[in-house]
Amino acid sequence: EWRCYLEGRPFVVKTDHKPLTFLQGVPTLNRRQARWLEYMARFNFTWEHLSGSLNVADALSRHPSLHAVILSVVTRRQSAASEVTTSGFAQRIVQGYASDSWFKDARNREPYKQERGLWIRTDGERRQIVVPNDDLLRRDILARLHQDPLAGHVGVTRLVELARRNFWWSSLAQDAARFVQQCDDCQRSKPLSGKQAGLLQPLPIPVAPWESVSLDFVVGLPPSEGGNDAVLVMVDRLTKMVHLAPTTTSVTAEQTARLFFDNVVRLHGIPKSVISDRGPQFGGKFWASLGDLVNVRVNLSTAYHPQTDGQTERMNRTFGDMLRTYAGSNPRAWDTFLSAAEFAMNNAVNQSTGQSPFFLNYGFHPAIPLAWELDVPAPAAKAFVRSYNDRMDEAKHLLDEAAQQRTIEYYNRGKKDTTFKPGDSVLLSTKNLRQLATGPRKLLPRWVGPYPVKRMVGQAAAELVLPSNMRIHPTFHVSLLRPYRAAPDTLVTNGSNISSGNPGTSPDGPPPVDWLNNEPLYSVERILDYHARRIGKKRKWLVHEYLVKWKGYSSGQNSWEPAQNFTPDLIPDLEAARARARGRCEDAAS
Repeated sequence: EWRCYLEGRPFVVKTDHKPLTFLQGVPTLNRRQARWLEYMARFNFTWEHLSGSLNVADALSRHPSLHAVILSVVTRRQSAASEVTTSGFAQRIVQGYASDSWFKDARNREPYKQERGLWIRTDGERRQIVVPNDDLLRRDILARLHQDPLAGHVGVTRLVELARRNFWWSSLAQDAARFVQQCDDCQRSKPLSGKQAGLLQPLPIPVAPWESVSLDFVVGLPPSEGGNDAVLVMVDRLTKMVHLAPTTTSVTAEQTARLFFDNVVRLHGIPKSVISDRGPQFGGKFWASLGDLVNVRVNLSTAYHPQTDGQTERMNRTFGDMLRTYAGSNPRAWDTFLSAAEFAMNNAVNQSTGQSPFFLNYGFHPAIPLAWELDVPAPAAKAFVRSYNDRMDEAKHLLDEAAQQRTIEYYNRGKKDTTFKPGDSVLLSTKNLRQLATGPRKLLPRWVGPYPVKRMVGQAAAELVLPSNMRIHPTFHVSLLRPYRAAPDTLVTNGSNISSGNPGTSPDGPPPVDWLNNEPLYSVERILDYHARRIGKKRKWLVHEYLVKWKGYSSGQNSWEPAQNFTPDLIPDLEAARARARGRCEDAAS
């Protein structure tokens, strides 16, 4: 590393190892000494012996256990002043006193004492430095106590306690609370506290059977002998009739459309709306494929209701319990029992409507083996029509707004109404973003972003402006979003400007991260420097490294990267950095 500075100019090497001073005059050399002299012949230097007792650098070669432990005792009364006066804080605090009118009035300073230019406030055993009214200085102190590696991003209460050990100003608690709220790392890594966002938004009650259908997949089933490992569940939202179709977890939108056509459209016609969880199987290709099957252009919208009405989930649970009883002895044959399970679910009375889905769809109960054995007579035609109409009205009444209101009141306990305006910055929960995890999700940030809000979708969902590389639907329930509180543009720490919200990023924030083979690709702003170093047991491997300024990150995040970490389009920049480094060495040698 020092070669470029030493070649071509004389210098002196001082050592306490006296035999080295005779190395160049030894008449007979072994092979190792010969190699040393051959290498040292490139330099113009002389040896100078320095006694070990006079060598300042000698302590670096001594084992620390051989030295006596030197203890220094600092009292609590001395700690506050000593920690600050030995750093750059003292000058900034004293300068702040000069511009703060509070310190210009001598009458206001009577309870305080001035030591070494700092005003000290005594609080019991604590001696606190009084901080002037300087927002940047106060934020700098809070940043040191909150964002340093030894600070651990503690909460408001602990941050206030840490600050009050050594510092005091009147608005310390309020400033600490605001600082923690605006901390970028805390917003991304810590869960939301308080009431969960998002009140229940009930779906309108359908007027006719199969006018509105909810779809969902049951996954995680064992592979069957027929090759299936999932079930598509289709439920009529009015009568609660269910159809079950065996499929696989790798089913495409086109295959989902075929299942929907065979099980719903073929039997009940095309519904006006479909409620889904916005999985990839229910996107635009789903409706395009369905239109091809019926030879018409299907211009329906898939309603996005991430906070579902619960009926499909309830059906999934009932179906799962029933399937366990059917296929408990032969799990690989579970798909052969779907027809029997579907019949049983549709023939049973639904708690929401008070009637069986069969009766609400067809006006009669299906015959079962026991009914045939007993020869139960069918009702007369007039009585049948009257009974069907009465029971359909009763089912709608049970699903009326009053019943939904009771459900809303029960659900909304512990929830709060949260809305966003277009342009608001929000963070997105990573709970359902599986593509961000290249390994275990335990240490994955809880939130990513921030992203701007494009518009509200209904009362409880928001559409975001997402980077194109995320490739997910941009609409999310408000419970998956949290407001992003941006800190002031700059924060002065040790005389340098950094982003106050996150010391590792610039005020504009880093650009979206691209992914290649499950590895993140970061954008390079510029190549700052180059050096070569040897590694390995005998230092025989030469590694070329470049100092990188990352786009969207502060200078504190600059890092040395080996040449193989760069993409081919950066080769000209790498060669330019090597040329600059070579020029510096030549200038130093001359």
